[in-house]
Amino acid sequence: MVGAGVGTAIAIGRAFTYRSETYVSWDLEGAGSNRGLLAIREALNEVDLELAKVDSNSETIDIIEAMRLVLNDPALLLSIKEFLADGANSQRAVSGAFKQAAATLTNLGEYFAERANDVLELGNKVINKLSGRKDIVWPEEPFILVADNVGPIEMNNLAKSQIVGLVTSSGSATSHTAILARASGLPAVVSVLGSDLITNGNQLILDSSSGQVFVEPDEVELGQYRQAMEVNLQTKSLRIVKQHDLPVQLYANLGSSSEAQTAREFGAQGVGLFRTELLFLGEKTAPSLEQQVLEYSRVLAEFPDQVVIVRVLDLDTDKPLPFLKLAEKGKYANRGFQALLANPVVLEAQLMALSMAQRISPKTKLWVMAPMVTTAEQARVFVAMAHELGLVNAGVMIEVPEVCQKDVLNEILEVVDFVSIGTNDLTQYTLGQDRLTSPLPVSDVRKPEVMGLIELVISSATEHMKPVGICGEAASDPESAQLFIDYGVTSLSVSPALLPGLVEKLT
Repeated sequence: MVGAGVGTAIAIGRAFTYRSETYVSWDLEGAGSNRGLLAIREALNEVDLELAKVDSNSETIDIIEAMRLVLNDPALLLSIKEFLADGANSQRAVSGAFKQAAATLTNLGEYFAERANDVLELGNKVINKLSGRKDIVWPEEPFILVADNVGPIEMNNLAKSQIVGLVTSSGSATSHTAILARASGLPAVVSVLGSDLITNGNQLILDSSSGQVFVEPDEVELGQYRQAMEVNLQTKSLRIVKQHDLPVQLYANLGSSSEAQTAREFGAQGVGLFRTELLFLGEKTAPSLEQQVLEYSRVLAEFPDQVVIVRVLDLDTDKPLPFLKLAEKGKYANRGFQALLANPVVLEAQLMALSMAQRISPKTKLWVMAPMVTTAEQARVFVAMAHELGLVNAGVMIEVPEVCQKDVLNEILEVVDFVSIGTNDLTQYTLGQDRLTSPLPVSDVRKPEVMGLIELVISSATEHMKPVGICGEAASDPESAQLFIDYGVTSLSVSPALLPGLVEKLT
């Protein structure tokens, strides 16, 4: 699972899931009664007092003050009275008034939409007070909280708990939840699509440096991240990778622009995989050109004179986005470049945004690549589109065994400027396994049938004098990485947090 990383740290622990509760059809003292209104006033005051007790700093004080202003806004109480007068019970009156206030903020635009989430959270707090619900009891052992969002009151209560990390389904790297997590020094990954599938007790790895969340990781992954945590604890400062004698470039895999600075701090020599999905997932409409340019230019600005490889939208979900047409064809239906070909307007807008971002940061070496091409013709189409829009370096990801045949590879390498091997999907499809239902061990990439294909791709790219990188999880496994280097790969791209450990093992 991938989202926007907040912070630079890693967390390993069991999941504790918490979903914000909404009202139930229950009344306190009868619809519209004076005692009902008094109880609502009391609940509003209790929540306000809790906010007043929250330990705030320069990063969070504005959030808390804004929330208190909402609670004490006469217009909110007037709205509650109107709902009561219309026959709503106490909880429905509160819910209706807060939802109405949130909708007003949402309609004002992106900045105010973030405040709308705070308003909805406040409504739930007031309803909980009305219902007499007690504060949640956190686990006594270290845990990673999985929630829809977390506000100041919860964050304040969590400070006394054994929490080691936070995963949320909503928010962004600049959301209030992210700001609160950053201020408390809590590693977090926000806006994680599919986090609702995580259940209590699941073993998790949270990597805020790359925006990744691993559910029930294997022992190899656990070992890599435990080692990375030890390195982090030992240095207690910026974990800059020292200059090394490896014959490859060490790049970072990123899920959002918020992780770019962290990647530099860990010593990344560029970006080998920038996933653009976060801009699209969970949205009802495609992100605007302006939104995309802003996100891409933020990443490019962090890596002047270095390579940043951006992968255009890659779908890996059974739930197609509402603004995309389906591309049902074969076993790769609704995946990879095939899905983008069915939605040319979305693809063209993304390439245009990348071209505009390149003009903003001309010193950065922007490379763009198409996900999961299945034919040489798809590679030809993508490269032509990218070049036409002024994007000089265009390549493709090698992720399916069909394109690892020598003749197909030669056709692809004749038109692309580089290739990148996605070991996760290539391993899955070569071995005929479903990594969503049966996660593949990282070591599976070293099985002869998989490694044979990887060696062929690398040797073919070398013959055509084209750069070839590895950006799958296997790149961070020292044993596999050494084999890739021996074969002649030109770059390895991994989670920023794993770079120090990888250098230590390979040098």
